Amino acid sequence: MKETEEVIQLIKEFEKRESDLRLDNEQLKRLNAALRLAEENNAILNSIVSSSDDAIISKNLEGIITSWNESAFRIFGYTADEIIGEPVLKLIPLDRHHEEPKILDQLKRGIRVDHFETKRRRKDGELIHVSLTISPILNSDGKIIGVSKIARDITAQKLAEVDSKRLAAIITSSDDAIISKDLNSIITSWNESACRIFGYTADEMIGSSILKLIPIDRHDEEPKILSELKQGNRVEHFETLRMKKDGTLIHVSLTISPIKDRLGNVIGLSKIARDITEKKLAEKKKDEFIGFVSHELKTPLTSLRSYIQVALHKSKGENHDFISHALTKAEQQTKKMENMITDFLNISKFEDGQMKLDLSCFNLAAAIHACAEDARVISSKHQLVYHGDEEAMVMGDPDKISLVLTNLISNAQKYSPDGGEITISCNKRGSQFMTSVKDCGIGISKSDQKSMFQKFYRIKSEKTKFISGFGIGLYLANSIITLHGSVIRLESSIGEGSTFSFCLNIAD
Repeated sequence: MKETEEVIQLIKEFEKRESDLRLDNEQLKRLNAALRLAEENNAILNSIVSSSDDAIISKNLEGIITSWNESAFRIFGYTADEIIGEPVLKLIPLDRHHEEPKILDQLKRGIRVDHFETKRRRKDGELIHVSLTISPILNSDGKIIGVSKIARDITAQKLAEVDSKRLAAIITSSDDAIISKDLNSIITSWNESACRIFGYTADEMIGSSILKLIPIDRHDEEPKILSELKQGNRVEHFETLRMKKDGTLIHVSLTISPIKDRLGNVIGLSKIARDITEKKLAEKKKDEFIGFVSHELKTPLTSLRSYIQVALHKSKGENHDFISHALTKAEQQTKKMENMITDFLNISKFEDGQMKLDLSCFNLAAAIHACAEDARVISSKHQLVYHGDEEAMVMGDPDKISLVLTNLISNAQKYSPDGGEITISCNKRGSQFMTSVKDCGIGISKSDQKSMFQKFYRIKSEKTKFISGFGIGLYLANSIITLHGSVIRLESSIGEGSTFSFCLNIAD
């Protein structure tokens, strides 16, 4: 009986041990699973820390850095070996050392610091703007044993904010209308001067089409401008008409630029509109005055020239050499004056839309010879040479093309003060004849070349200050050639002379 009880007791102890063993195995499995999960989480955390674009740094409560990721090296310039074990104050400018104890005190009270913007110092001494997110590191008992810090470099963002504020101030205070629109011509911004110039408030215009400002007969300008800007080209000083809220038409000068995203894609347009109505009215009054005066001067000048020619004829017949010479000079000067007056009158006609072309088939080579012959009378120290076809039948207005030739040859003479050869050529190029006037004079700088065809533009230099003229010859010549559907091209270098050329279509 006693033996039986002992056996039963042994069986019970065995069963208990077996149960405990099974329990230990279950605990071991759970522990292993927990360890695997912790390892996975740790691997994920290490991956995040390593690949983050932000600097992720940890430090102990004494402010000594204990960890340092790759982005911390990229942002601050220190390697992990250089900075781990060093005080975090190494990164903080002297005038901001007071921030550290305040942050630590806040963290000790369990309060996380989010998006604290400040400055920190790189290894090379450069100060950068950073946004800090700082959290306490707790042990298993919930006690703070260190600090984790995420630092984002926001220097570019801060500089962009400064630029944006500066730009906003410029836009707000500008006397010009500054407007932006999307690629569908819908207005997206509208400054105070736009309100003053056009009469619409921002609420009335933002979201509306830019066509609201464009007269119907000029709607074709918008797709042309849009096409230029979509190619990334800037449109500068484009003079046109726009309509105010009250229906009044005003003259404006537009400078339009593409707005690009960070990839360089054009996503919109920025437009600066300057009201030049008063300037245009002043120019019109001035042109009207010049036209009136020029017209009034032309009649007595023509009479004066006739008297001079009669007197010159008589003096030559009576062998009065001095008088003949003086009258010859006087005739040359009246010819110059007559040409200038003709230029002024033609400008008035052109700008009033009254200049019309009287197209016909004519021999351009013959017109060149006639203009060159007149030029030889005015200046004997320039040798005029012709190269090209003797028969160049073109379609154009012979009188106005002669005026262009006269201006180009006259300019070549004036800007070659030391004399020399002036070469005029006319050669067939495909379906056109190209005419050029080349001198060996003082030349024109690149900066002046951009403005040579503007009305009243004159080169200002020591070499040109004694050269007479009003700066209208090339403007008029270019206007006439433009009416013929062509352009005047200019090639020049300082000290090497200039070449002006244009093309006219061959007559059918």
